[in-house]
Amino acid sequence: MDDNPFNMCLNNFTFEMKEHLLNIAAIGDVHSPKYLNLYKNLVSSVDWSKINILIFAGDMIFKGSVNEYSHVINITRKYFDGKILAVFGNEEYETLEEKIISNYSDEIEWLRDTGIMFTVDGFKIGIIGTRGILDRPTFWQRKNIPNIREKYSQRLRKLENVVSTFRKKCDLIILVSHYSVTYKTLKGEREKTWPELGSTRMEKLLKKYGVEIAIHAHAHRSKVTMTRINGTSIYNVSLLATGKITTIKIKKPTRGLLDFFQ
Repeated sequence: MDDNPFNMCLNNFTFEMKEHLLNIAAIGDVHSPKYLNLYKNLVSSVDWSKINILIFAGDMIFKGSVNEYSHVINITRKYFDGKILAVFGNEEYETLEEKIISNYSDEIEWLRDTGIMFTVDGFKIGIIGTRGILDRPTFWQRKNIPNIREKYSQRLRKLENVVSTFRKKCDLIILVSHYSVTYKTLKGEREKTWPELGSTRMEKLLKKYGVEIAIHAHAHRSKVTMTRINGTSIYNVSLLATGKITTIKIKKPTRGLLDFFQ
């Protein structure tokens, strides 16, 4: 996009903004084809000329329907031809990850407990992505995924290594997870299910490393779609919770890192 340039170089890209450091659009839980028409209507209402990055926060397709990504992408590309980053959700089954990447890596860059760094007006920004972890695996996971508790523990350790590395290099970190990174944005869901929707361990990780922004989906019935914990702004971008494509504007700081947010 000529008026919204991304000069890509491996996992490092640079662009310039006049008004803000970065404008992000984010959404999850389209579950295509279930809510594809709603997504289509929402996409057409966004001023994409002001958006630098679009983030898919998982569950963009319904129960492993890989080919539905073609419809999601086709609709998106009618309006936005910039950078798309994504994480997998629980309905993008782990057994299908490689197929999805193989089919759609030309359009989307998936972050699997990994991240990218880029520079904007001299500020180093890092975006890290993950499926996330649950404090209590769901009944289905306990029944069908061997060693799921240890798998989540391993993912958390890996994420901590990534976040720690990025913290040493970045002025601003954005962490994207499908599962919720706090219980605070789960209000509206049945409280007894909160451990199966997100993780307080992720919240501790955000606090420990001072992550500035966290984005998640998965909580369809959430009534609190944005909150702040210490210095972290947390956004639930689930389509079913927000009814919109969430936009996040990060402005140029004039004093400290808290000035990033508008």
